[in-house]
Amino acid sequence: MDEFEVLWLSEIDQISQAVGVAARALRDGPDTMAISDDPLVRLEMLYSTFGGTRDGARVAGVRRGGCILGAAFAVEPGHCVGSRLPPDVRMLEAPPSDASDADRFLHLGSILAIHDLDEPHWHVGPVGVEPGFQSMGMGRAAMRLLCEEFDQYRRVSWLETAKPENVSFYINLGFEVIEESPMLTSHLWFMRREPQ
Repeated sequence: MDEFEVLWLSEIDQISQAVGVAARALRDGPDTMAISDDPLVRLEMLYSTFGGTRDGARVAGVRRGGCILGAAFAVEPGHCVGSRLPPDVRMLEAPPSDASDADRFLHLGSILAIHDLDEPHWHVGPVGVEPGFQSMGMGRAAMRLLCEEFDQYRRVSWLETAKPENVSFYINLGFEVIEESPMLTSHLWFMRREPQ
């Protein structure tokens, strides 16, 4: 990690790079694969969704030279998916097997909204590292920067993950599993972190 810099991203071009990194990193995750078989559709959905989290988000990043290679986003209380979805969408039931990608995407959003933490919290996500640079400690470094700030300002944080291997990753950062939920052909773990 010596050749990488861990920093807060604030410039528009850095955050745009971080959105792209996160979209590419999560494109083939179990939850997004459940939404669409088409990798381009998944990438477009993620770019659009993550691009919407730019405003007001805290973004911890890892860069080498001018390239952002890893990022961890967090949005302040009141800006989670659950607070942005209209009430009629929050109770969306599982779509039929022939549903559109958009309906399956809305279903994922409804599950996130239904399981959103009731208490004020910082919602973490997306967290991703550029494919080809994963398992080098960059995601952990970005998350540590976020967690240090959560601890400093006594902020409760919340996230969800669809990868079983990420559960232990987040537990090692102080998160604990609070809830689990099926999501189409995937599974979600919802995790809370008390400031330490």
